Amino acid sequence: MTLASAEPVTGIVPAAQKATPGAWWMLAVLFGLYLFSFIDRYVITIMVPHIKESLDLTDVQIGLILGPAFALFYSVFGLPLGWVADNFPRRWLIFLGAALFGLATAASAFAGGFVALFIARMCVGIGEASLSPAAYSLMADKFPRNLFGTASAIYNTAAKLGTASAYTIGGVAIGVTAGWQMGLPGIGEMEPWRIVFLLTGIPSIMIGALVFTFREPPRTSVVKKDGVPTENIVGFLKSQRRLLIPMLLGFSLMAVCSFALAAWAPTYIARRFEWSPLQYGPILGAVSMAAALTLVFKGALVDWLFTRGGKDAYVRFYTWLLMGCLPIAAVTFFIPNAIVFMICYGILQVVALPTIVFMSAAIQLIVPGNLRGQIVSVFLFCLTVIGGSTGPLLVAVLTDYVFRDDLMVGYSMAVVVCLAMPCALVLLRLSLKPLRDAVDVIEARDLAAAAAEQK
Repeated sequence: MTLASAEPVTGIVPAAQKATPGAWWMLAVLFGLYLFSFIDRYVITIMVPHIKESLDLTDVQIGLILGPAFALFYSVFGLPLGWVADNFPRRWLIFLGAALFGLATAASAFAGGFVALFIARMCVGIGEASLSPAAYSLMADKFPRNLFGTASAIYNTAAKLGTASAYTIGGVAIGVTAGWQMGLPGIGEMEPWRIVFLLTGIPSIMIGALVFTFREPPRTSVVKKDGVPTENIVGFLKSQRRLLIPMLLGFSLMAVCSFALAAWAPTYIARRFEWSPLQYGPILGAVSMAAALTLVFKGALVDWLFTRGGKDAYVRFYTWLLMGCLPIAAVTFFIPNAIVFMICYGILQVVALPTIVFMSAAIQLIVPGNLRGQIVSVFLFCLTVIGGSTGPLLVAVLTDYVFRDDLMVGYSMAVVVCLAMPCALVLLRLSLKPLRDAVDVIEARDLAAAAAEQK
């Protein structure tokens, strides 16, 4: 049975299969790019007070820059770029995207007002939209299926490490360079926040070029045995709508919480506790680092539950984490002590907010090989449109127009989190039975395909 004549197989391959050194090197390059994409994405959050003062912006304008400027263009462009990842050389797509988001981050250093910074963030979003659809497709074709979960968990660790680096680098750089003025030929002096943008954007371009140091793997599972093209994305989404609708909405509501907290937590700490970026930046970085270090452990634990018969384990386990964190989420932004707040906030960031490992693992159980890039793009579209666009902006709107006080940003965050998390929990629990049913169907199909092959 050849790849060209095979039914797309989603079953687990024998554990004896191993990844080649080239596969691990490819993963290392993708890891580095994903890490720097999150540095470029989140370093701006640590500098909000400085940017707001320098450019004379309102909270709503900052919310538009932190939210829709990035998220809308990231999600909208992610859909066609997912199709590109499934049909054109993925290495070139990743390289061009990395060059764009690196240059756009560096260009943010020269923004003179709201419009210029909005456009720069828009380009960061477009560039980053090319990375994950192509990366997941490459990993699925380069790694044996019994190692895909491990590869995915390692890749997603870069997101938290990148966020940690953004907080740490931004906080330390702003603190250390306070009062500095760096001059560039033909440009003149630059404020510290501008220097940070310039220095964090350039490495992405350099790492992007490393995609040409590994070979592009051949694509697998492209047509059915009768020569008819495999199921298209519309047919797949329609056939799995009972599973995908509640799962997408549930994870998207958690993305609302994640984007809102990532965007506004530094500002909240600065306003509520009067800490400087040099004080809270490394702490927020350590929190993200802790979240990163637990991802692989979570992935291994859920894999273990799955192998012991938990066909919905990837989502069910995450709902257990949400249940445990709901009481903490309800009180976090009303805590008057900075240290206790940091502990509670850290628990939310480490336990409840990392969702991509659970989501991607569940989806890969049921996605045909020729749709991987497009399905990842659809999920990222939903997460970023619902979460990335509304989370940061909703906090800003509540602060400016409901509470009408910059110091009330914590109340705005509490409203968002306390509404979104319970709704997400209900929706994800509703997706458990359809997920079990989908896995049962796939396992039955795989057994039938294996029996036919033996004949």
